[in-house]
Amino acid sequence: MKQALVGLAAVSFKLPNGTYLPPHFHVTEVGRVTKHFIDCGGVERFETLANFQLWEAGDYDHG
Repeated sequence: MKQALVGLAAVSFKLPNGTYLPPHFHVTEVGRVTKHFIDCGGVERFETLANFQLWEAGDYDHG
């Protein structure tokens, strides 16, 4: 997954309101979440989701 970032000069994220995160953001978590459950109709289901968390605050020198 990290190989997709090699060679990129920058990564930008556009928010639902159309604005972009400022350049000092950083990624705090990336993960895969698997859910195994039975719904209200008694059907067993599986879901796999990506969890992606970004942080944007006054942290301008996080390296």
